[in-house]
Amino acid sequence: MLYLQNPVEGQYFANVTMLDDTGTADYKGMLLSVQRRMRSNFSVLANWTLAKCVTDYRQAEYSSTTSPVDPAHPELDRGLCNSDRRNVVNLSGVLRSPKFKGAVLRLIASDWQLSPLVRWMNGDHSTPVTCVDTALTGQGGQRAVQVISNPYGNKTYTNYLNPAAFTTAPPGTYSQLHPNTITNPASFQNDMALTRSFAVGERRTLQFRWEVFNVFNHVNFGAPSSSLNSSNFGRITTAGDPRIMQFATKFEF
Repeated sequence: MLYLQNPVEGQYFANVTMLDDTGTADYKGMLLSVQRRMRSNFSVLANWTLAKCVTDYRQAEYSSTTSPVDPAHPELDRGLCNSDRRNVVNLSGVLRSPKFKGAVLRLIASDWQLSPLVRWMNGDHSTPVTCVDTALTGQGGQRAVQVISNPYGNKTYTNYLNPAAFTTAPPGTYSQLHPNTITNPASFQNDMALTRSFAVGERRTLQFRWEVFNVFNHVNFGAPSSSLNSSNFGRITTAGDPRIMQFATKFEF
């Protein structure tokens, strides 16, 4: 920008950083919870969080070291927090096997405990960026210009965003797009733990534990590529962990 105003003197300037104390963040949330305490060998806990988080500098939330992309219009940097999740639903339970009377059945089937955990939540957010200094200011994180109201493709991993929905700002200008306007794919997680404790004498216990993460091997897609100069723009190339199991034993004495 300095070069455009005065090419002779502006060529000697790199980027100029401005820091101020005007950044704010706002979080509003509602938590609903229901619980059935342990009775008849099982308990259930469920909760739902409905929330919204908005901040000025989501590149480094609540940090004093981040400056606006466009110092002349810092209000354009206000957008959803990186940590914003509109809906988060959790469901957990504990199921215990009863104390059977028969000696053989009690040895095989008693004292087992199953603990499932299910979580579903909306995705986090992304910002389409140019990765090019179109404003000629040396400032990073310059955002793309959205030219179509619906930025999404068919929301598959090969076409999550529509490349035709974005372009770069004219040289020497900034985009009017706010940050974190893209909502990434939601995630679903189902974990489980199965434990059994065996008495070894009067004061010793041997515990067996089997844990399974992502029981159904559900694919949780990552964020789409949001850099306009990337050949993968709009595509999803990452995903969460597949099903993972682990076994453990613990001896208490």
